[in-house]
Parts: sequence; C-alpha cells; structure tokens
Amino acid sequence: MKKDPQDRIKSLKNARAALDKKHSRHSNDDSPNYLTFKHPDNWFHIDYPAHWKVARDKDGAVQFAVSNDPASPGIMFFRCPAVIDADAILESGRWEFLAKAMFAKVNSTNVQEDPNIIYDNFMADRSEENVVGNRWFVICSDLMLGISSSCPPDRLETYQPLFERMLSSLRIYRDDELMATRVMARIQETVSEKFPDKKLKIDGLNLTIDRFELSISNLLAQIKRNPSGLNEAVDHFIQGTLGITEAAEPVGSESWESIRDRILPLLKSDKYIQDVNRRTVRGRENSFLISAPWLADVRICFALDNKDTFRFINSLDVQRWKVTLETLLEVASKNLVAFPSIEIHVMKLGEDLPGIGAVQPCGGAASSYLLHPDLYKIAKQKLGPDIVAAIPSRDALMLFEYRGEKRSLQDAVAKDFATTNHPISDRLFRVTPDGIALL
Repeated sequence: MKKDPQDRIKSLKNARAALDKKHSRHSNDDSPNYLTFKHPDNWFHIDYPAHWKVARDKDGAVQFAVSNDPASPGIMFFRCPAVIDADAILESGRWEFLAKAMFAKVNSTNVQEDPNIIYDNFMADRSEENVVGNRWFVICSDLMLGISSSCPPDRLETYQPLFERMLSSLRIYRDDELMATRVMARIQETVSEKFPDKKLKIDGLNLTIDRFELSISNLLAQIKRNPSGLNEAVDHFIQGTLGITEAAEPVGSESWESIRDRILPLLKSDKYIQDVNRRTVRGRENSFLISAPWLADVRICFALDNKDTFRFINSLDVQRWKVTLETLLEVASKNLVAFPSIEIHVMKLGEDLPGIGAVQPCGGAASSYLLHPDLYKIAKQKLGPDIVAAIPSRDALMLFEYRGEKRSLQDAVAKDFATTNHPISDRLFRVTPDGIALL
C-alpha cells in the first residue's frame, strides 16, 4: 500500500530525532558529535556538540551549554538591537572603532580579529574573576551578532577547541532580510523627502503611514526579480499603493459620491485577508478589510481604482459611508460590467494543441473579470464550450481550452502563483454558462 506523504514526512522526522538522540548518547567533551542548529528567526546556522543543551530566550538569544556540568561552560549568541547595513559600515571604515567602543562598555580587552569566523568580526578577552572566555561582535548583511563564551579557568584547554569548532561553522544567510532593510530605508528616505508631514512607522515588513498599515512583501517580490529597478518600484509603491499623492483626495476621507464609480471587486485568498486584518486591527478599533465569501478559500474584496493602483476598502470606509456589504457587491459588479467588452487574446503552441487565452482588462484588475457575467459567452467564441480559468495573480486571468489535462495545468498555475506579484490562488476554475465552479 502506498504511504501517505504526511506519514513519510513524520517517519523522516522520527528518524532524524532518533539519530540526534543516538549522537547525543555517544557524544562527550573529549570526542563530540555535532548537530546543526538553525535559528528560528534565521539569524544564523551553527554546529554544536550533540550532548550540549540548547536554551532560547524570548528575545531570540540562544545559549549552548554543557548539560551535566554545574559550572555550565558554554557559549551564547544574541542579536544587537540595531538594524544595520554591514556593507555601509565596512565602507565607512568605522567598524573597528565601533567594535572597540562596544567592548569598552563590557570591560573586554585585547581586541583582535578571530580567523575562525568567516564574517567580519572582532573578539576580545573577558575580564571576570573565576571565568575565562571571549566576547565577539560579528556583522553580516543586516545584522550584528554578539557572542560570549565562558568556562572555568582550569577547563579552558577542554572547551576552547569546542568553541573554535562551533565558530568555524557559523553561517549567516540574510539576503532576503538585507533586501527588506534596503527597501525600508529607501521608503523612509523617500517619504521623509517628499511627504515630510506624514508619520511613518516601520515594524518588520509592515509600515504605517499616518493610520494606514501595509506590508511590503509584494514589493520585495517585485524587486527580487528586478533588483536594478528598486528606486522606481519604491517610488511607484509610495505614490500609488499608499495613495499619498499631493493632488489626490486624502486617504480615508473620500466621500461616497466621489468614489462609488471607482469601486471594483478584487479576489483575494482568505489567508491573505486574515493576515492583513491581523496587522491592521493592532492598535486600531474596528478596522479590517471588507470581504464576501466566494469559492473555496477565495473571497471578494473591494477596492478603489486609482488607475495604476488600488486601495482596499475597509470597515472605517463603510462606517463613514454608511453602506452595507450588499451595496458594495452591487455597486462593484455594476462598475465591472460597465467597462467596454472583454478582450481575450488566444494563442496555440501547436495546431493540435489546446488554446490558451489571456484577458486584456478594459479597467481594473484582470483577475476581477472572472466575476464578469458575460465571461463564458465571450470566451466560448474563441476557446470552445469547455473552458478552465486560473487567477495566479491580481493582474492575470488565464483561460484554457480544456481537454482533461488537469495535472499539467495545475502544475503550471502553481508555478506562476509561487513567483508572481499580488498572488491570489493556485486553483483551477471551470467557466460555465451558469457561472464559475471549482474544477
């Protein structure tokens, strides 16, 4: 009988746990086996003796120590609170000055580089009584790690080689985090320069301008695919997505009469909406995205069409306008249908292969046209009666002449969904005369 994938994963985890336990039993200070620790917040990866205990504090600091020794020889890793740009610090020539200043605050002397660590670092000797060891500061990408080792003076020859072996395995993988730091720095610089009256607050990948909170995750995905376009993408994000242009009506104060013709439906996953609402309700009463259930895990949101960008409608807007969810659905649907007739561009990769169509929006987002009541009638003329649709992203509505090739279509859509901006769903939908259904 074929084993369920989840059962296989569980078996692999159990096997790994059993192997780790075996290593731990046969490991000691004289001939240690090593396991690899991966910090849950992606600060670092490091090897440590299998028989040592690992303890992590609430602030993320991690201590590796001998479990059966009252003196608790060991080594601790913590992140210095400031977010840094290691390249900028090194280029400025101030790294050694900063390191010596930090060591002076903790009474550590004899500052020098440690060749065991592959990243830019300085180490110094501890000066406490009855304890020997070192302190380190390491910089890489967007973080600065502090490290501290300690052991009784008469055990230094035993533990110093273990500390050195651990530090030689230290690895830091922070490309995504560094990109986020640079993007946030650019956003902060641009907002301060162009909109000095705006209050900006940054928290991880979330930023708050005045009372509106947004995530930069989609912006990061766009920049990762085109790093050279960082400045242009940030400017577009600020001017458009945040809706803080000087000429525009102030965000959050629009009247119902001025915007009702610009309200459009937008499809989003339930998880996306939950994540956004989890962020936006923090510190703000009764603020959440307005949405209506649709199919499976996809819901209908509502947005103001600002030509190049969209702004989601939230509960504060609805309270101000004194409208219902039913009114939003009715108005958004009418606005979508009021656009000129749908255009579908079809291509075939071979004479006997099924056609592939893409909807060219006449306004709004391409994915929203999956809700258009005339979609089947128009698509049937070019793709035949059996039609399957996909909305991997906000700006894509793909249509397929369906001949039963569900698996290959599903794989292709899943790949697009995983690599696109503004992702919506990796599902396939059947387009029928009676509406949209799950395939």
